[in-house]
Amino acid sequence: MRIRRFEAPDSKTAFALVKKELGDSAVILANKTLNAGTADQRYEVLAAMDYDLEEITVPLAASASPAEEKTTGAIYGYDTFRPKQRETNAAATNRIPKRSEQEISLESHDLRMRFAGILRQKGVQAPMKTKSTAAPSAPTPPSRPDPQEVSRWRDQLISRLQVAPPDFSRRKKPIILALTGPTGVGKTTTSAKIAAWYKIREKRRVALISMDCYRIGATDQMRTYARIMQLPCEIVLRRRDLLRSVERHRDCDLIIIDTAGKSPYDAKHISELADWFAPLDQVDLQLVLSAPTKKEDLEQIITAYSPLAPAGLILTKLDETRAYAALCQQIAGAEIPISFLTTGQKVPEDFFVASVPFLERLFKKGWSAVMEAENSYSGNGI
Repeated sequence: MRIRRFEAPDSKTAFALVKKELGDSAVILANKTLNAGTADQRYEVLAAMDYDLEEITVPLAASASPAEEKTTGAIYGYDTFRPKQRETNAAATNRIPKRSEQEISLESHDLRMRFAGILRQKGVQAPMKTKSTAAPSAPTPPSRPDPQEVSRWRDQLISRLQVAPPDFSRRKKPIILALTGPTGVGKTTTSAKIAAWYKIREKRRVALISMDCYRIGATDQMRTYARIMQLPCEIVLRRRDLLRSVERHRDCDLIIIDTAGKSPYDAKHISELADWFAPLDQVDLQLVLSAPTKKEDLEQIITAYSPLAPAGLILTKLDETRAYAALCQQIAGAEIPISFLTTGQKVPEDFFVASVPFLERLFKKGWSAVMEAENSYSGNGI
């Protein structure tokens, strides 16, 4: 199995290059736009076929000289991630456009307005005000909330957020994380990111188990990640198989179980999951929430999965929205600790163990402020 990186002026050219070089059986691990909105904008695709990493670059223009064709070192894959980490961080820092103070200020203002909009909605209680001794006045028409009142309410929400990633020093091994949630929230990719983090960075023994036999290609995707990271991986189709699989990996520090996504309105699926996990002891069910999800859907998802008593929340796709007010409100109301955060498709780079400073910066100042802070950190995670 090899990993190859393709870079081209646009997605069509990049994917055509993947198909030409690797054929139809290639597995796409990640894709993204580089230097978006600039003259150097490129499209990057990471495809898996072997452990050896190669890079193919198509020049920006056909007239470009060979000397102008950029060829950089490998930055992906288990074998190359550790020694290249510092270089990768430096390269990533250079790729991220520096946010201007005005851009951060505008995004922070927009985020504050979204909190104000939620505060105005019926049913949301504003902070209690000091009782006035003055005589009651005539009713006045609704007005925009006071900015200071909005800030106080927002800070109250943020102060209610709990952060609790797995603590190996206080837990009996193995820690078993089961990722649950609706379709399309990124459970399989997040499972791989968690596995990579603890395998590569924390030097933990990790095993992967997939229960997702519904989605086409899900098991192949999980097997591919496991092969790249040299991890044991099992696919289970029956409840007793899950129990036996967990028992086979009891010597690991961490067992990660990827479950199939279903509609949050499918009550039968929730009861099935509860039935599957009932024989296992000490399973931490992690509810995976996608940041761009609408407020009403977030509320329904949290309510639907509450019978499983999730031990933690994983927030994914934080880079795909700039409207975080509803997300902040819903997760604060859920009163479930946040375990992990993900910000893109790259495995393992776009992954963070949840922290209060990251969440405060995100919900108070927005995505640009988070990325600005990222530029000042040399390591992955805040």
